[in-house]
Amino acid sequence: MSANDLDSFVTAVAAGDRIPDHGTMFNPWGDHDPVHDLSPDAPRIRAEHLHRYLAARLGRARVLLIAEAPSYSGAKFSGMAMTSERDVLAAQSAGRDHGCFDGHFRRTSRELPQLKNRDGMLERTASIVWGAMAAHGWAATDFVLWNAVAYHPHAAGQPLTNRAPTTAERRALRPLLEQFLALYPGLPRLAIGRICQQSLADMGIDALPARHPSYGGAPEFRAAVAALRDRLTAGAA
Repeated sequence: MSANDLDSFVTAVAAGDRIPDHGTMFNPWGDHDPVHDLSPDAPRIRAEHLHRYLAARLGRARVLLIAEAPSYSGAKFSGMAMTSERDVLAAQSAGRDHGCFDGHFRRTSRELPQLKNRDGMLERTASIVWGAMAAHGWAATDFVLWNAVAYHPHAAGQPLTNRAPTTAERRALRPLLEQFLALYPGLPRLAIGRICQQSLADMGIDALPARHPSYGGAPEFRAAVAALRDRLTAGAA
C-alpha cells in the first residue's frame, strides 16, 4: 500500500465519523479529554504517533496482532494500539530505541495523583505483548498492533473505564478495520482473546487464535507467539 493510503486511513480514524455514540466511545486521534490530556494538542500528537508507527511498518511487517478495542491506559494516551505510554517514555529516557518509530515520542497524559502516572500511563497487557514479541525474536517492525474496534469504548460519563464494544459498534466500525487490513495485505493475523476472535469470525475475517495475556493468560499468549514465529520461519525455509 502507498503513503497516500496510509494518509487516508489516519485521516479517517482521526475524523471519527463512524462512531455511533461519542458519549460512550473516545477517539484518541480526534478527541481532546480536557481532564486527563496534557494539552489540547494531545489528539494531534497521538495521530502523528499513529501515522509514524504504521508508516514504519509498511512493506516490512510480517504479521498483524489484533485485539478487541483500546483501553483507557493504552492507546487512549499513546495513540498506538497495545502500546503503553510509560514503556515508551522509559525506553526513550534511557536512550534506548523504543521500537515504535524513529524519533521522539511525546507524552499526552496529564500527571494526576489518582492515575499514578508520574512516569506515564501504564497498560500491563501492552507490556506483555511487546515483551513476548521481543523475547521470541520479533523485531519491532515485524509486527503491527491494532484493534478490531478502533476507538476506546467506555461507560457514559466515565472516560477512564473499559467495556466490551457492542455488536452495533463492531459493525459500524468494520470499514476502518478493513481499511487497516488493506494497508498490510496478505499478512497472517493473530486474534488476541476470545471476544476478538469471535468478532473477527463474525465479520468473515480469518485470524489465528491467541489467548489474551491478561488474567493469567500470559504464558499461553507467549506460546502462541512462539508457535507463530516457528510457523513463519518454517514457511520461509
